[in-house]
Amino acid sequence: MKEPTMEPAVQTLKDLIDTYGPDYLSREAYSVYTQLLKTSSLDHKTAAAFLHVLVSGVLEEVKSEDDEAQISVMIRNECSLNKKMADRLAKILHELYSREHQTEWSRKKKAGFTQFLNNELIVNWKGFSEWNDGSVSMDCHYEADIVLKPTKHVSKDTILKGMLKENPFLTKEAITKLFTNRLNEYLDEDFDEYCVSDYYPPVVEDYGINLEDNLEHWCEKNGFQLVSVEGDGSDDGYERSSFQSW
Repeated sequence: MKEPTMEPAVQTLKDLIDTYGPDYLSREAYSVYTQLLKTSSLDHKTAAAFLHVLVSGVLEEVKSEDDEAQISVMIRNECSLNKKMADRLAKILHELYSREHQTEWSRKKKAGFTQFLNNELIVNWKGFSEWNDGSVSMDCHYEADIVLKPTKHVSKDTILKGMLKENPFLTKEAITKLFTNRLNEYLDEDFDEYCVSDYYPPVVEDYGINLEDNLEHWCEKNGFQLVSVEGDGSDDGYERSSFQSW
C-alpha cells in the first residue's frame, strides 16, 4: 500500500529538520519562513503566521501535544490568530511532529557521530611549497595516503561538541570534512615551514620522517590513532628567480 504523501509545507519543514537538526525551526525562524516561500509550500499570509508561531516560543509545547485541536487552541492563545489560521497551522504541526517523525528523529541523534567513530578516517594529502633564496627557487611537492582511527577521546573536541549541540543529526560526512580539513591545514603549514625555514634547499623526499612524527602529535591532540601513512616527495628542480636590474 502506498504511503500517504505529506503536504508540501510539512515536507519542507521535515527536510529542514532532517538536515539541520531538531531545533532549527526555532533557531532560524526567518530562514524557515523564506524557505517556505521559496518552495511555494505556503502562501505569504500563512507563512507569515507560521513565522509568528515560531518566534512566539509555543513550538516546544506543540511538540509534545498529540491533539490537533489542542494545538490550535495553544496557537490562538499564544499568537492571537483567528481560528481558521490556527487550525491550518495546527494541522501542519500535528503532522510534522507525529510520533513516527519524532521516533525517526530520536534514532538519528548522534547516529552520524557513531558511524564516524566506527570507521577509519582516510585522507589523501597533497602538500606544496616553494623554497626561494632570492636568486633561485624550487617547487616542492609531497603526497601521502593517511589512515587514522577515531577514538572515544574525539568526542571531547570543542568544535565538534558545539556542532553536535547545534545539530545532533550531523552526518558522518560532515564530521569527516571537519577533521580532514583540519589535518590538511596542519600538514600544509608544517610542510611549508619545512621547505622554507632554511637557507639551503630542502630534501623533500626526507619530509616523511617529519610527517610521521607530526601525525602522531596531531592524533594525540585530536583524539585519533595513526594506522598507516605512505607518502613520497619530489621537487621540480631549480629555477632562476626573476629580478629587476638597476
